[in-house]
Amino acid sequence: MAFAERRHPETSTFHLPHGEITITFDDVACLLHLPIRGILLGHGRLRKEEAMEMLIVELGDDPDDTLEEVERTRGAHARFGFLRKRYDVELLTAQETVGDEVETDIHKERALRHYFLYLIGTQLFVDTSSSYTDVVYLTYLSDTTCIHEYN
Repeated sequence: MAFAERRHPETSTFHLPHGEITITFDDVACLLHLPIRGILLGHGRLRKEEAMEMLIVELGDDPDDTLEEVERTRGAHARFGFLRKRYDVELLTAQETVGDEVETDIHKERALRHYFLYLIGTQLFVDTSSSYTDVVYLTYLSDTTCIHEYN
């Protein structure tokens, strides 16, 4: 986040507050072996209500289950167990709706979003909780066809 907050897109540089250090995108790519192409991700914090809405709209989760989840985690979070359970439910539902291609695709997409959110919390952006992930990452999963464009 320090890079993203201090990025100057017009000069492709970062200005860090420690002395006269200026880091360019090329420095980041060379030193950290990170790609510098694509859309830079940046997000803020979500309130519980916003997290609930995202879980319901993006993942198709039950409003009562969603309310219980944000209350249990005391914030805009989803527990890994909750995501695994909902992933299994969506896959099972997708198998049960095999005759209806549109309905099957909806449930497969939801299962994929549950799985991606689980991976983000357990592998990419692990925090000290080790039991849940932030729902804000769903912002980047609303259109799974664009994931390859993210930086």
